[in-house]
Order: sequence, then C-alpha cells, then structure tokens
Amino acid sequence: MEPDLGELVQDMVVQTRYDQESVSPTFNVFGTYDKFTMRIDTMGLVSTRYRDTLLVDGSGQDFVKSVTRRVRDKFLEAGYTRVTPQQNPDFAVNVILLDNFSFFQAVNYAPFYSWYWGYYGYWFPYVTTYSASYGTLVIEVVDIKNYAANGNRYKVIWKAFIGDIYASIDRNSKTLEAVNQAFAQSPYIQKD
Repeated sequence: MEPDLGELVQDMVVQTRYDQESVSPTFNVFGTYDKFTMRIDTMGLVSTRYRDTLLVDGSGQDFVKSVTRRVRDKFLEAGYTRVTPQQNPDFAVNVILLDNFSFFQAVNYAPFYSWYWGYYGYWFPYVTTYSASYGTLVIEVVDIKNYAANGNRYKVIWKAFIGDIYASIDRNSKTLEAVNQAFAQSPYIQKD
C-alpha cells in the first residue's frame, strides 16, 4: 500500500540495498566481521553546488555528529568493535550527504499567430523556471576484509538511502529515526 503525501512529509523514506553475493540464505558476510572503522566528526558531501567539501559541525548545529554517532552506535549494538584504520578493520562505514540542486528553464512559444483588434502578430515567448533541492543521506558499508578476494577492489556491500533531508519537518530527530529504520529493515547486519 502506497503512503499518502502527508505520511511521506512526516517521515523520511528509507531504502536499503545489499550485495546478494555477500548476504544470502546460506552465507552472511556480516556474521564473519568483527571490527569496523568510521569517522564521527565529519560527513562526506557530494554536491552539484559545492566542490570538495566535508560537512563538519558548526556552532549550535549537531547534525553531523548526531547522525554519525547514531550510525556508529547501531553497529556497536550489532556486536561489532570500532577500531582505527591502522588496526585492520573488517569493514569501513561511510556517511555521505548527496546534495542535489537542480535548475531548469523552458522557453515556450505560442503555437499560433493571432489577430487582435486589427493587429496581426504572434505571442511572445515566455520562460518558465523550476528549481528543486534534494538532500539524501547515504550510509555505505565497504568490505575491507575481502579486498584480495574481490580482485583487489573495495566492494560496497550495503547501502542505505535516506531522504529527503531538506524537506523534513524536524531534520535531526527524523534523520535519527530513519537511521534506526535502516538497521531495522537490515537484520542481517549482526555479528555471529
């Protein structure tokens, strides 16, 4: 059943995806993991407006730390141990905000000529402008432990997409609820 628009505004939409080779009924790579690494003081920002930017907490704004700490805590609750990158973690967790600002303009011409009180002419074109800004929070789990087995490539084995961050009524608390939901719908993220 599809929720109505009012429900979508109240709560953020949460979508999770996992690598089917890494998580299956017969094998769950998350059960073989023990240690993870992640930063809790910064959040990546991929933006159509800004370049090479990291989000950091500013004065009076706890969004970055509150979100990254909640993600960290969910992995700790699942039985994993947080370590530094130098302590050979099994997986890394990335938290990224996708900032997408779109701006569209369309020039519309009247498709006909007209007579108006003895004056023959055409309708002048008019310009229609649309803009939209969307913010999607992405949480990624990157397999470090199986780097060599994956052809010397890092493999993203789980992603959560949470949005729209900008349209939320209460961005901080609704984002934290959405992080909880991402883990609730991914029960396979659990240490054996």
